[in-house]
Amino acid sequence: MEVRLLDSPVEFLAATTDLRAADPVRTNVIGSIAQGVINGRRYERESWFVAEDDGTVVGAATWTVPHKLVVSPMPTDAARAIGRASADLGFSVPGVVGDEETCRAAAEGIGGGASVGMRERILVLHDYLAPRTVPGAARLTGEADSDLVVTWLDQFMLDAGILVVDNRAAERTSRGRLWLWEVDGEPVSMAGHAPIISTPSGDVARIGPVYTPRSLRGHGHGSAVTAAVTEHLLLRASTVMLYTDASNPTSNAIYERLGFIHEHDVIELVITTT
Repeated sequence: MEVRLLDSPVEFLAATTDLRAADPVRTNVIGSIAQGVINGRRYERESWFVAEDDGTVVGAATWTVPHKLVVSPMPTDAARAIGRASADLGFSVPGVVGDEETCRAAAEGIGGGASVGMRERILVLHDYLAPRTVPGAARLTGEADSDLVVTWLDQFMLDAGILVVDNRAAERTSRGRLWLWEVDGEPVSMAGHAPIISTPSGDVARIGPVYTPRSLRGHGHGSAVTAAVTEHLLLRASTVMLYTDASNPTSNAIYERLGFIHEHDVIELVITTT
């Protein structure tokens, strides 16, 4: 088993084409991270790993500091090797995100202790079911919405237990992919999607973030703006998916009523080193 650290997201996407085509849903995040960097998103540091067995790519991972290592499904020996390779870079790896077996093997390679920080579900749209009509309409965000969007992105991350970073750059690079639901000209909810990822087996779109301020919840605005994004994506992608917190039955029920079906499970492991 050989692990290679690639030089760029362009090289990473090219090297992982077959791997991502074989499992376009569970490799979507690593693809969209790479595409996001190509589109201008920046992190403190970016690393692109592939694991090869006799020259065939059997696993891949991205590490965008300060975030966790994100891994594709892969054999456990490949995951351990990628874990060791990430630790060998000389920086502390805060955690691993992916399917449980792969994450735990990668954590073994990294070393130290590991505990589950969050369990998530991957939901995939099957037969779209439009929600009930509620007052308001969706519109794309623009420069004038910057302060509001950054505030809501910050709060979304806090509520979801995600490391809060400087969302100014994220807001700028997300324009054209974020919508607000407005009622009487006032924004009440927000939803967006990651860059659409093309693979030989189809184009995959992932919805998120979806956020409604706590004081405005319970009126169907979150369902409405998610439906608007879904309808936009159905014209552009063969697969529409999203991640949801496994412990949040309210959001899971909302997505299921739109036609999303639970297909895979994901965990976030937190790594503690001495």
